[in-house]
Amino acid sequence: MSLTQLKDEVAHLQAEEQRELIAFLVALQTEHDEDFKKELAAKINDRDPAHWVDLDQARKKYGQ
Repeated sequence: MSLTQLKDEVAHLQAEEQRELIAFLVALQTEHDEDFKKELAAKINDRDPAHWVDLDQARKKYGQ
């Protein structure tokens, strides 16, 4: 299956299935990429409210 075909199939998944696929792909990436893992951990652990995104802003940006 080509990447184009895969993208087309993913576009037809239900929202919950797309979220599950996203989580799977992020897990794969973090498993093999130490720099990405460190960067993601730093973002998760960031306690500075100036760096946070409001939930409504995130929804607008990501269409949820």
